[in-house]
Amino acid sequence: MAKNLNFLVKKFPEKKFLVWVANAHMSKVESEFMEGQTMGYDFVKLNPDISYHLAFTYIHMPWIKKRKIEKAQMNKYNLLHYLPDTTGNYFIDSKGLIKAYPKFSNKDYESFFGLNSNEANWFEQFDALIFIGKGIRSNLIEYE
Repeated sequence: MAKNLNFLVKKFPEKKFLVWVANAHMSKVESEFMEGQTMGYDFVKLNPDISYHLAFTYIHMPWIKKRKIEKAQMNKYNLLHYLPDTTGNYFIDSKGLIKAYPKFSNKDYESFFGLNSNEANWFEQFDALIFIGKGIRSNLIEYE
């Protein structure tokens, strides 16, 4: 995937690209738990300092028990602990946060970002973290 994107970036250097993939594929760091399957890391190696990596997660979904969310919010090692509440939508700029609050750098936190591990240094993995307070279940519509 990284080589395909690299081809497009080189072929059309004046263009900007929005690439929407699962968080696990867009991480800027080659984490051991991803077993070398991180497109974001491979792309950054080929093209340093030209991309901005976002991670999205939902908080309230039908399959997530309210107690799990409450427990995560009380845990100072979980990113939900640092949000004003769990019902709103939030954008966290990783670089800005680390600059203002260096204590958040180089720490692993728990969260719901859908990687093969619930605990990671999310601020190193992504340039920004987006929390969606209330997600909705989507359904596949099949057309004939």
